[in-house]
Amino acid sequence: MDDNENGLWLEKKIADMSKKQTAYENRAFLVAMKKVVLEQNKRSEQLKGEVDGRLWNHEQW
Repeated sequence: MDDNENGLWLEKKIADMSKKQTAYENRAFLVAMKKVVLEQNKRSEQLKGEVDGRLWNHEQW
């Protein structure tokens, strides 16, 4: 399982858990956690793109 699959799996699990929560505090925590996971997934993709770009840029070798 790669990073993207892990991120998507975690995002889905958090969404499922937040739907089942009845306490506001627990639900709010899980919603905030989902936002963190989304941001981490986005940054991970950006870093992968940066690494690919640097590898193909012969001027930075």
